[in-house]
Amino acid sequence: MSEKSSKVPVVPKSMLVPFILVTILFPLWGFANDITNPMVAAFKNILLLTNFESSLVQAAFYGGYALMAIPAAIFIKKFSYKSGILIGLALYSIGCLLFIPSGTMLMFGPFLLAYLIMTSGLSFLETTANPYVLSMGDESTATRRLNLAQAFNPMGSITGMFVASMVILINLNPTTESSRRAMQAASQGELIHKQMAHSDWSTAISLHDTIADGDFATKKRLLKRAAEDSSALAQGLELLTNPRADEAQKISDEIAAQPSQNKFSAALEAVAVVMQVRKQDPPTDAERRRAELFHGVSGLETALMLGKERELLMQEPAFANSVNAIAGIVPVAAEISETLNGFYEAGAADSQAIEALQTKVDDITNVLRESDEGFAKLNEDTYKDYVIQQGEEFHKIQESDIGIVVGPYALMGGFLILVVLVFAWKLPKGTDHEGDKELHIGATVSRLFKNGHYVFGVVAQAFYVGVQIMCWTFIIQYAEAELGIAKSTAQNCNILAMVIFVSSRFICTFLLHYFRPGALLATLAGTGLLLILGTIFIQGYVGLYCLIATSACMSLMFPTIYGIALDGLGDDAKLGSAGLILAIGGGCLMPPLQASIIDLPPINLGFMELASVRASFFLPAICFVVIAVYGIWVNFQSRQRSGHSA
Repeated sequence: MSEKSSKVPVVPKSMLVPFILVTILFPLWGFANDITNPMVAAFKNILLLTNFESSLVQAAFYGGYALMAIPAAIFIKKFSYKSGILIGLALYSIGCLLFIPSGTMLMFGPFLLAYLIMTSGLSFLETTANPYVLSMGDESTATRRLNLAQAFNPMGSITGMFVASMVILINLNPTTESSRRAMQAASQGELIHKQMAHSDWSTAISLHDTIADGDFATKKRLLKRAAEDSSALAQGLELLTNPRADEAQKISDEIAAQPSQNKFSAALEAVAVVMQVRKQDPPTDAERRRAELFHGVSGLETALMLGKERELLMQEPAFANSVNAIAGIVPVAAEISETLNGFYEAGAADSQAIEALQTKVDDITNVLRESDEGFAKLNEDTYKDYVIQQGEEFHKIQESDIGIVVGPYALMGGFLILVVLVFAWKLPKGTDHEGDKELHIGATVSRLFKNGHYVFGVVAQAFYVGVQIMCWTFIIQYAEAELGIAKSTAQNCNILAMVIFVSSRFICTFLLHYFRPGALLATLAGTGLLLILGTIFIQGYVGLYCLIATSACMSLMFPTIYGIALDGLGDDAKLGSAGLILAIGGGCLMPPLQASIIDLPPINLGFMELASVRASFFLPAICFVVIAVYGIWVNFQSRQRSGHSA
């Protein structure tokens, strides 16, 4: 950095008030971004969606950026930065307020439309605010000025994450997704007993196919799958025939009566447990009995529903015969599970023992098939009132949860109306950089496409937004699937990631005084790649820590890529910024791709088997590679121009 540029003020005094006002916008869209990421998991549980379907939240959210970026750039080029900001705030407010009718309808589509309108407003704001900040002073300090403004963005992000965790996720009904799906099916006439018998039948068939594999005795991967299937089968059959409904209700009441902890303290303790700086509190007596007798929260919920059905149906011969037949195979399923788990722990299996197990699995499969047919013969009039009750209970849970989700968005919509009024009153009408009524779009686009820094910057920005959204969205699924961490606790880990992100933003902004932006960008992307590989290949808490730590590497990428790409564009930056905001559409495409991978079964790499949630992080790894290449290329070009190294 030259002595001359170091003496130029980052923000001139004449632009201080507009700079402060526009900087206020950065945490506003940060709030929207990061209250929304956890909603992927929330909507999945509330509306019972697949991972791919729930990830459409991100597709709609970032689709608004892609949809409105070019129109926003044309608008501010023809009119003014102030007009663009007011339009953006208005659309942001309307999108938030549309959550109210969407919640009333209890349909996913209207929520996606609300997100699309909301982020059309955010697209206006970002397309306007970023070049506006760049224009507020000398070009030599433009990247530093944008980094300074962007440094306030994570404050809104932390607030959004905090609201998601402390106001939304922790207050949602604790009924598990599997139990909700069972309640929904029961409300449509599919009894829990029949659902479970059919599920156990499918598991038994899968177990049969795995055991029948010729390499089963030599491949530990297949042993692991067989051990898992057999354990699930044994637990399912035990629950299906377990008559301890009274004990299940007693344990449920005891757990409900346990004193609740302060939410903030509970969140801090949960993070401390995840970071392994304190031990998790031992389970209470009721929690211990729940785990021993009913195999966890979902098992207890299932047992309670099964108990209600049993009272209704025990007088029906078809039901009694089916349950009695299943009860006879429970000890056999437990024996198979114990044997296969022993094989897995030993890392080998005896072929004769495998043949004997296969015969027993065949017997279980036949009993379950006959039971499935028996449950289909039940008299629907017997449990008509029960079906109505299940439907009403499920609907109440959904309504309550949707109300909790809608609340913060509705309040934000009302708050934004006040912000619009303040900006209309206080923000100056224009600057020396505004007022170009002739658009010359064709000529501007032609110049932009000839600028390698810009075109590659748009590509790099798309991959950056993709990697950020994937890492922050699916940290919840990663923690839940790999470590059994609850969604609300995993969201607290996301807050920890954001604290790291904010701290790293200020540190990296300081480092820009001494390093070229391209060199720093390449270093951060390379480090991020190594951490993501750790997330994929290292099991347990270390893999989760690697995922959290990637936030430090992502902290400076957006403003740095933005500043590099728009460097020297002059007034073309207004339309050029639209391309960079359009690149935020990377957050529209990549999360659904990752979610579709998560929905897949475990992936066999030959030398090891990866759980699908871990394998899905190959997509973020690819993103870091692209960003690193851009940083290296930019640094090389910069060194060639200056004639000496950084």
